Amino acid sequence: MPIMMAASSSHAPSLFFSTYRGWEAMHHRLNDDHPQPPETELENEELIAERVPRIQANFKRLKDEITAFKPDVIVTVLGDQREWFDGSNIPNLLVYTGPDVWTVHNTGQLDRDPAPDPTSDEFKYNVKIDRELGQHILNSLVEEGFDAAFSTEMNPQSNPGRGVPHGVGNIVPHSHPSADIPIVPIFVNVDDGPPVIMTGERCVELGRAIARACESSDKRILITGSGGMSHDPRGLRSGWVDEPQDIWFLERQKAGDVPALKSMFSFRSELFRGGGGELRTWIVAAAAIDYMKPGHKAAWYDYIPARKVTTGCGWVYYPPLTAEDLEARTRTEAMAHA
Repeated sequence: MPIMMAASSSHAPSLFFSTYRGWEAMHHRLNDDHPQPPETELENEELIAERVPRIQANFKRLKDEITAFKPDVIVTVLGDQREWFDGSNIPNLLVYTGPDVWTVHNTGQLDRDPAPDPTSDEFKYNVKIDRELGQHILNSLVEEGFDAAFSTEMNPQSNPGRGVPHGVGNIVPHSHPSADIPIVPIFVNVDDGPPVIMTGERCVELGRAIARACESSDKRILITGSGGMSHDPRGLRSGWVDEPQDIWFLERQKAGDVPALKSMFSFRSELFRGGGGELRTWIVAAAAIDYMKPGHKAAWYDYIPARKVTTGCGWVYYPPLTAEDLEARTRTEAMAHA
């Protein structure tokens, strides 16, 4: 059973706080000394009190859908943002094929006064790795012409106390059925800096290549994208949210229009810099499920332009493929090779 389900979500720290205090604390940490759009002031305590249960319900919905799917392994596509990597080595694409690792979550951390040490054992948990599938994906990507780097040991260069980056750490407790389900971490460079960074078209190619690599697996596989949507904390557009872009991006997934996502990052623009580059992870996930069933439509999404979070926040999932879907794919491939 190859990749049969896909889901993506934002992972901004404030999404895992439940109080106005926590949101305000993170907002000041990220945005002090950076001019904010006037809409930010409209996000008062009353509005945030309305948003918190909606955010929690969105993560619960993802968790319920993934739990019902019963994945054997989760291919997790994420960025780094200088947690594992530093200026000495920033790969465009890396597959982790090493032993089990650990990470930390931040649930409720800034809701408390004083805030606890985020690297303490209170927040730490272990993450299982499917080394066999990771190695197989790596080999397959190289055979298909992707110059994929790999890592066989956990050695964070920039933030040793963090463990696996927050693209995994923040998300797993809220959207995975259990931390015992092994993952395959696949890193893509999401910071739109050097000119060699992947375009939307290359991300689509990557997603399809990952799906091809997984076709021979006998495991039920979920692929996820982590991060986004539009945001630029501490940057020139700190606090600004590009609602039209974010909604367009989500609507393309609901329409099953993955080819349109190739246009993302196809030219260099300040609008694509910053955290919005994390949408590359969503494109990879969407392209993987689209390879298995072309035109497969996302079943649901939600979106909150949360300026106090400094992020356009989104959630999306694609319904699991059925046995009939897989049989149809087999027939299509047989006809193509006839």
